[in-house]
Formats: sequence, structure tokens, C-alpha cells
Amino acid sequence: MTIRCVVVTPERTELDREAESVVLPMFDGALGVMKGRAPMIGRLGFGTLQLQTAAGPERYYVDGGFAQVEGDVVNILTARSIAVDLLDSDEAHKALADAQELPSKNPEQMQLKETAVRRARGQVRAAK
Repeated sequence: MTIRCVVVTPERTELDREAESVVLPMFDGALGVMKGRAPMIGRLGFGTLQLQTAAGPERYYVDGGFAQVEGDVVNILTARSIAVDLLDSDEAHKALADAQELPSKNPEQMQLKETAVRRARGQVRAAK
């Protein structure tokens, strides 16, 4: 009993895979999805998408976005998706340090800084 997981970025369909289970990095914590789950739409955070496939576990970093579960399909719309194996831990830590140094003198700058820090922290966690 499998479900289909489809990950779409603005450039292309990054992933279209059958999985036994999917763990989504929602903005407020992880959410496990298996065949027969009730329909839902939710906001993704910056973090690791985990799939349990017949070939074994697969992990991908997703850059926020939205997830839709309907029937036996999980659709993920995200700005960026990359296999965790391709993330560079040193680059992720540098991105976090750079994000923490961004100015935050007004509300707009504070929001940009907060988003950059959350994104970089998600990459650091995924790169481990």
C-alpha cells in the first residue's frame, strides 16, 4: 500500500515517487502521512521531507511552500527542493552565520532576516 509523492518547484517537477509513508516538514512540526489519510492542505516550513520507499529511506530539503494530501497523493509546492545528500554542511552553517548578520533596523528588514535565519537553520538541520 503506497502513496504517491510529487514535489513541484517553479522550474520543474523535482520528484514523483511512490512511498510507503511521507513525513512533511510543516511550519509547526513534522506530519506523517500514510495511505488513507484524510485530505488536508498545510503550510510547509524549511526542513526535511522524508520518504520511506521500497528501496529505503529518502530525504530532501524543502524551502517552505504548501502540501496537499488528497486521495493517495501528496502534492508539495515549494520554492526549492534538493536531496539532503547534496547539501553542504559548511555552506549551510555559513548561510546561517550570514543570515544572523543581516540588518534588522525596521520591520521589513526584521522579517527578511527572520526568514533567512529560518531557511538557513532548516538547511543546517537537513545537512546533518
